[in-house]
Amino acid sequence: MKKLTITPFLIVIGALEILLLMMSIYFLLIDNNGGRALGGAIALIGFIIFIIILAIEQSILNFKKFNKENVWLVESIILIIVVIYIYLNGISIG
Repeated sequence: MKKLTITPFLIVIGALEILLLMMSIYFLLIDNNGGRALGGAIALIGFIIFIIILAIEQSILNFKKFNKENVWLVESIILIIVVIYIYLNGISIG
């Protein structure tokens, strides 16, 4: 097993993974009624998508050795752009 490379995506998406897992368990198994069940299903889908994104990122980083500073710079810029976009436009499904 290859070692895990710490990146901004890993930190941010890892924190979101914990939140999505707790939401999906709560809304699918504990408070499962009406729209909350749908919210739990969406949280579970988001959890799976984030796992896939992290797996792809880590496999790319392990396959080809990138300069760690460049990876941090690019991923930090991407995350800042996403935060600014969400701040200006909000989050909407549909």
